[in-house]
Amino acid sequence: LVNIANFSIQMIDRHRSIFTSQAIVGRPLRETPVFSSLMTYLVLNPDWTVPPTILNEDVIPEVINNPSYLSNKQMRVIAFDGSEVDPAIIDWNRATLSGFPYMIRQNPGSLNSLGRVKFMFPNPYNIYIHDTPARSLFLRNERTFSSGCIRINKPLELALLLMDEQPDIN
Repeated sequence: LVNIANFSIQMIDRHRSIFTSQAIVGRPLRETPVFSSLMTYLVLNPDWTVPPTILNEDVIPEVINNPSYLSNKQMRVIAFDGSEVDPAIIDWNRATLSGFPYMIRQNPGSLNSLGRVKFMFPNPYNIYIHDTPARSLFLRNERTFSSGCIRINKPLELALLLMDEQPDIN
């Protein structure tokens, strides 16, 4: 259960809370949507394919301002057939105007925006719960810094709890 307003998440088993963690949620212009879904799996050391909004509003402008941005963030340009594309051949100033014909993928590792674990549950918003390398943000009282996803302070603890045994939901 994610409490967006309280910046927290908890896991409930047999009507009692068995896990709690601080959360970072969507900033005002990219709010975390309210919905309900069941978690179906988790991914350890995920890569990250940058979603369209973040690509157009954040990544492409960063690349225009700093051509080393992608390599500094361990990101690659990927064609839809899966082949890697040299970022030097792209006219980044026209990228958002013409519709960007590629994906940007960030490698797993310490810089990965999803951190070390991603918790997946089907939803139409492309939202999930995940770790974050930006640990210092949990020190803030108000934690509206994401682009809609829910970042949690204790992701490995939650992963271990979920993999240990399936909670009894009856």
